[in-house]
Amino acid sequence: MNVNTCQRFRSADNAPNQQDELRIDAFTDSAFKGNPAAVCLLEEERDEGWMQSVAAEFNVSDTAFLSRIGSGIAESENSDPSPRFSLRWFTPVDEVELCGHATIATAHFLFSSGLVKTNKIEFISKSGLLTAQKVDGLNHVNTTFPSNNEAGEHFSIELNFPTIPVIDCDPTEHPSIPATLNGASMLNIKKTGNGDLIVELLSGEVVAGLQPQFDELQRCAGRGVIITGTAAPGSGYDFFTRFFCPKLGVNEDPVCGSCHCALVPYWSKKLGKNDLIAYMIDAFTDSAFKGNPAAVCLLEEERDEGWMQSVAAEFNISETAFLSRIGSGIAESENSDPSPRFSLRWFTPVDEVDLCGHATIASAHFLFSSGLVKTNKIEFITKSGLLTAQKVDGLNHVNTTFPSNNKAGEHFSIELNFPTIPVIDCDPTEHPSIPATLNGASMLNIKKTGDGDLIVELLSGEVVAGLQPQFDEIQKCAAAGIIITGTAAPGSGYDFFTRYFCPKLGLNEDPVTGSCHCALVLYWSKKLGKNDLIAYMASPRGGKLDLHLEEDTQRVLIRGEAVTVMIGTLLV
Repeated sequence: MNVNTCQRFRSADNAPNQQDELRIDAFTDSAFKGNPAAVCLLEEERDEGWMQSVAAEFNVSDTAFLSRIGSGIAESENSDPSPRFSLRWFTPVDEVELCGHATIATAHFLFSSGLVKTNKIEFISKSGLLTAQKVDGLNHVNTTFPSNNEAGEHFSIELNFPTIPVIDCDPTEHPSIPATLNGASMLNIKKTGNGDLIVELLSGEVVAGLQPQFDELQRCAGRGVIITGTAAPGSGYDFFTRFFCPKLGVNEDPVCGSCHCALVPYWSKKLGKNDLIAYMIDAFTDSAFKGNPAAVCLLEEERDEGWMQSVAAEFNISETAFLSRIGSGIAESENSDPSPRFSLRWFTPVDEVDLCGHATIASAHFLFSSGLVKTNKIEFITKSGLLTAQKVDGLNHVNTTFPSNNKAGEHFSIELNFPTIPVIDCDPTEHPSIPATLNGASMLNIKKTGDGDLIVELLSGEVVAGLQPQFDEIQKCAAAGIIITGTAAPGSGYDFFTRYFCPKLGLNEDPVTGSCHCALVLYWSKKLGKNDLIAYMASPRGGKLDLHLEEDTQRVLIRGEAVTVMIGTLLV
């Protein structure tokens, strides 16, 4: 994304505190092309009325106002953290929450003026934390106009923006669109999460030649209308776009970056360029092929439940986790506040579940180790409410046979903050088949959990580890699944052993399950008289869980490690 500075101004009002104001053409390497933006660096606080008046005076599609946070100046390319600025955008008539071309223009001003000597800038905006990176690799250089900066350096600018959801839309809700677009044939119509319409036309050629009815656009529901169409083969482009937005004071935004935050998911899916990377991660272990495997998929666009269930069935492991960003979903420093937030859903091969520990450990491990999150804490919005994952030190041992937790060679554990699950008294006569189900193993106690499982305490952890249950009988049992548990042998380093049988969820035995310990922590804490417990899942794969019960809040802290064992591409 190239830019060119056309004009420089200095404000006349309040002369002792003049503002630097520049006119910059974005998404072009030539003056008088691309999309013009005005950029104002504020040395003092200004109110919204003043900024709106300035934007109206410039009368370009967007005017950007930036102010330093801290010094706002970094002295070397390797400076850390990146310089940070607050950034707001105004059209001639209103403030907007996201603007691509004016952010490109702002970053160009900071890089080319020498105010920033790093290759990266952070902007705090109404759309969260955004970043701009100076990158090389131009395919051509236009020598007719000045270089990007005073040193004659040519560079592009890469923005990291959140995607904007694309939502299905009933064309009958917008009967005026054909007339608005002068009768152009529509192939598809969608809505965006920020109130625009996306209308796909027959081709990019039709898009380029369209003469819309702006009076009709003004009356159209929504904020603006994005028209788009496939580019001709061999053109070097994938699709053409135009954005009409008279309600924002601009009939047509010449080159709009932010509308592509929605168009990228739309065209990526349509053109089959949306390869999804999936990660296979073993949780509650520091060794590959141990613990409990989970697949983790980071979604860049909305997917329906049927698709997610099909993917989970294809992986055919205990759980597949689907993550999507809320806001940018990316935090750039350990001290960032608030914590980055993601939505999180879990699917077994046959059904969605409301809570899953090991796939949450795996999801957090992926985000921490990939560098997508640089804070030590992540928040997940789930069907069980707000859950948190914290990166913590304090490993008692390090397994050097397998790769480190992340690229930096850092070893860490992950601590989940989960709700407890109530443990309810149960009449053993209500479950007469349990002894046969457990091949005659002697039961010391039987309880129910608030989410429909049975807890069966056996004579010892050794009995738990050696049990061979009757899975056909478990399938017929009234409970969702059966948790068997028993005290660990003295000196073993554990407080209790556990296994979880759940054929109704598509797997006979869940190798290491975190969520069942949301109930077991209450059961064993009361029985053993302590709130800090160490559990061992005695499945063939095995896994260790460190548990802490917070009685006042009825929350459980579940700590474990994880190892990435596989990375693949999902092609559908």
